[in-house]
Amino acid sequence: MNVDINGKRVLITASTEGIGKGLARTLSREGCKIIITSRNEHKVKSTVEELKKYNPEVYGYVSDLTNYSNLEALVKFMLEKIGGIDVLIFNSGNPPSEPSYFDETSIEDWEYSVKLYLLSAIKLTKLVLPYMKSQRWGRILYLSSWTIKQPQRIFVLADVSRSSIVQLTKILSKELGSYNITVNTILMGSFETEGAKRSLKKLAEKQKIDFEELWKKEVIERSPLKRTGDIEKELGSLIAYLISDYASYITGSVIQIDGGTSDAI
Repeated sequence: MNVDINGKRVLITASTEGIGKGLARTLSREGCKIIITSRNEHKVKSTVEELKKYNPEVYGYVSDLTNYSNLEALVKFMLEKIGGIDVLIFNSGNPPSEPSYFDETSIEDWEYSVKLYLLSAIKLTKLVLPYMKSQRWGRILYLSSWTIKQPQRIFVLADVSRSSIVQLTKILSKELGSYNITVNTILMGSFETEGAKRSLKKLAEKQKIDFEELWKKEVIERSPLKRTGDIEKELGSLIAYLISDYASYITGSVIQIDGGTSDAI
């Protein structure tokens, strides 16, 4: 099977490290025209420089997902640089106060979390849809976690704030199918990223246990495969397939790639 996605115009948010960067690397190798984003200007510049080794049409924009005017400027930048948008891959980091239990959170934590995980996804979707509709083709992928199906108390902000994306996915798939626009949510398991390690280190400090011991217990041992996933080979290949024409009959779906971690059906 030759999954031809060469020339697809792709926006990947939160893409200068971890999951987002790994996907940007995979898709740039496949010939996609890519816009990467981050709040950190240095990371944006260095990531663009790295990815241009695979594909000259990779561009970066400094943008904060919780700043709506930033998102408007981001989409405008994309239109100017690569002439449109075919694929939105919505990825995000974690709120500063995560991981945390419910009693440890403030209403300000909740406001930030909902804006980061849900409202920014809605805002970006609204911004890109007119262009996808006009060309009658598009792919929208929301990256989330297996914990949407099996919530974890220590990640109360993330698990509650982004669970609504599943409902949004189903509703949008009904509205956009006639435009050949598919909408899906990806529930990811554990991948060895800087963000995942930062979260677990904070949790290890809370619980006063060794980080390596916690990583083994909460990440490695949870999966029947006893390992983390490979961002580029496994997750990247799935994403490449989903944005291709081969996946045009897959929409409104919640697709799990978690190494069997979740116990939920």
